[in-house]
Amino acid sequence: MTKITILGAGITGMAIASQLSKNYDVTIMARNLPGDPESYEWASPWAGAIWLGMADSSEAEQRMQLDALAVLMKLARTNPESSVRQIEMLDLMDHNDMSKVWYKDKVPNFRVMSKAELPADAPFGVAYDATILTPMVFLPWLRQKLEASGVKFKRVSVTSLDALKGIEHDILINATGGGPLHLTDVRDQNVQEVRGQTVVVKSKYDKLFVRRGKDYTYAMSRGDGTAILGGDKRYNDTNTEVDDALRDDIIRRVHENLPDAFPSPDIKNYEFVRDIVGIRPQRVGGIRLEKEVRGGQTIIHAYGVGGGGYVFSFGLARRVADIVNELEFTYPVPAKL
Repeated sequence: MTKITILGAGITGMAIASQLSKNYDVTIMARNLPGDPESYEWASPWAGAIWLGMADSSEAEQRMQLDALAVLMKLARTNPESSVRQIEMLDLMDHNDMSKVWYKDKVPNFRVMSKAELPADAPFGVAYDATILTPMVFLPWLRQKLEASGVKFKRVSVTSLDALKGIEHDILINATGGGPLHLTDVRDQNVQEVRGQTVVVKSKYDKLFVRRGKDYTYAMSRGDGTAILGGDKRYNDTNTEVDDALRDDIIRRVHENLPDAFPSPDIKNYEFVRDIVGIRPQRVGGIRLEKEVRGGQTIIHAYGVGGGGYVFSFGLARRVADIVNELEFTYPVPAKL
């Protein structure tokens, strides 16, 4: 059986494994694994983990996002213990151009929001059914499912793809998120590290709210009685210390946009759970999805989803599986007698 090593145990690497485990011998290798103690060394456990149609997506990227949504919607129905749930998304934009909303005829229960539903200064918004999950529940759950299907997990810390040459795999999949910026034989300078800070509070709010534009703001309701409030994007900033002033600003913005659900601009008036400061990778030029043969290894690069790790997840995984399947017909794998 063809042996595949996936470098990276975040949502991208594990989603890829889910598409390959039935037909291939799959091993996931990573420095950080689902179930580990909390660490800001990787992004997947700290993500908002919602589905949101990504702006300025190519046709291929749109297809990946919709494929991922289909899988996540199914999990919400069939495996609620995974923490995935279907929920209404309120998606506000600082423009009034429906042509930019590529997913308008492709997501469930899509509608244009009325003026009465919008904050007074918001020009435009749409609503539709999307998904949210809790990463600290979902990632270990998915690991358990993968292990039951034969996927192996191994802890490894490497500084280059070349370091994996001796593992005797037929195909290496590079799903390292921000790793390509630091791997010595990749050094992808298009990869950027982006700081994000959020606030977690107890809340009965039961929708997703995202306002894009200069005052990027969101409130994301999870199934555990908490809401993730944000947002913030600071490029090339890897400081994981909590910014108290930013926390106050987030609460103010959320209050101004959703005064009924969050009636105070002061964090002291909420049941505060925690701050989260994470570093997520983003890539200028978008996703890198391509194969190459280098140094005796057949490599598939699959990274660059930015803040859309869960948005692309199983859709990107499906495209990677297509490449693997094509290689199966061309790669000179010796016959097993």
